[in-house]
Amino acid sequence: MSDSSKVHVVKDEEAAGPAVMVFQKFNDSKGNVPNWARVMANRPEILAQFAGLLSTTMGPGLVEQDNKWKCAYAVSHINKCQYCIGVVEGMLAQLGVAPEHITDVVTDEKGTLKPDEVAAVRYAEAVTKDAVEIPEEIWTSLKEHYDDAQIVELTAAISLFNYINRFNDALGVLPE
Repeated sequence: MSDSSKVHVVKDEEAAGPAVMVFQKFNDSKGNVPNWARVMANRPEILAQFAGLLSTTMGPGLVEQDNKWKCAYAVSHINKCQYCIGVVEGMLAQLGVAPEHITDVVTDEKGTLKPDEVAAVRYAEAVTKDAVEIPEEIWTSLKEHYDDAQIVELTAAISLFNYINRFNDALGVLPE
């Protein structure tokens, strides 16, 4: 466990309230509790709500999971969140995404990505850089591939990773 965080990193035996259940779920499913969750556990209620939102947003839904995680990868690269870049690379690999597809998420050409993936990733880049001024061509491309409910799901994933990138970087959360 990294001790470089700017706030206390909660140990298993220190978890309180809803953090106990969140820690247990992480230990059961992944074998460990990620450092971001240990830091967020300083406010157990926030951790519980965030963990639920993460699961709902990034889990199975209306948009293919790998598309959402590719968006998370693009966001994390733009924000330079090293912790999240590593976590997302691992998730993409778990989902069976080939290394060249992962690399292409952050290239200008996006050569090996399918058209719907390109539209989603370009949207993620635009939202992260300036959510108010998203170019019309990005909206047009997005709407060619996704309906409104899917766009809401993509936007939730993009926004969630902008949040966790800022959280980790502001508080000095580093990988385990």
